[in-house]
Amino acid sequence: MNLLGIAEQGLILGFVALGVFMSFRVIDLADLTPDGSYVLGGAVTVSLLYRGIPWYYAIICAFIITGISGFFTAVLYNKFKMNSLLASILIMTMLYSVNLRIMDGPNISVPKDISEETVLYSESTSLDNFLGDLNISAEQPDKKENRKTEYVSPFNNLSDGKDFLLLLIILLFSITVLSVFLKTDFGILLRGYGGNKEGVTSLGVNKNILSITGLFIGNGFAGISGGIFSLYAGFSDVNMGQGIVVTSLAAIIIGEILISRFNILYNLLCPVVGAVVYEILLSFAMKYGYKIGFQPGDIKLLTSFFIVIVIGFRTLEVKKWLKLKM
Repeated sequence: MNLLGIAEQGLILGFVALGVFMSFRVIDLADLTPDGSYVLGGAVTVSLLYRGIPWYYAIICAFIITGISGFFTAVLYNKFKMNSLLASILIMTMLYSVNLRIMDGPNISVPKDISEETVLYSESTSLDNFLGDLNISAEQPDKKENRKTEYVSPFNNLSDGKDFLLLLIILLFSITVLSVFLKTDFGILLRGYGGNKEGVTSLGVNKNILSITGLFIGNGFAGISGGIFSLYAGFSDVNMGQGIVVTSLAAIIIGEILISRFNILYNLLCPVVGAVVYEILLSFAMKYGYKIGFQPGDIKLLTSFFIVIVIGFRTLEVKKWLKLKM
């Protein structure tokens, strides 16, 4: 079990967990769109690579396009007065077909740019052609041409620390930008909207803009995660986002249990720390769980069961606290 590789996967999960944190915690809207926008991010990123777009520009485009999917969820929520959960399910369902269109199939692999590879070839002459016509073999000296295979993806999957460092830099940069944004006047309103929607509305602020912004950012981070995962894994698949919201919620809860009391950067570190710990726990469960009959297909069941238990305990603690106050 490669701990560094597990940590890298945890950092990738941290991006989408950060996006789900924006939806469920910051603006307090239940949003299942990331199940589809995560795949959309991967599909857009890989498709742009085939068009010669560098991976970092492809990731930025994935952020914008997947953010637009969150925008449509917000439009259904605001303009059509739909429940946010129903609106997100509808957009998520639509994105399944959209992703199939973009990838032109159920999956697509990351392209390789083969520009220089060492090859051997025989130099052809008119004498060779003449001997070839007579079915007579003749040996000719081989000639070398130096070429090198260059991969479009920035990840080498060698567990040498380079992938981990790159992921960590991108993630810390994203958290820093997001924390600075939440310190602005608009960011404060965004956090206030999650805490008291009617109170923010009474200040004369258009709550539609706040919900659109929150869902745009949340799904944008899901798209970044999907794009980076595709680059890291070497492919994008239409089913790779299934259950990603539940997994992200588990990561958020784990992170809140561990470090929420420190309230660092508006608890933006909770999803990241929780995602890494979740991946570590998952790897241990996959490695040693067979001794108690654990199967890979049980992981979704256990993750959901974990969330139910934690939320149940928190609800009981709140009720107990209210009784003591009364």
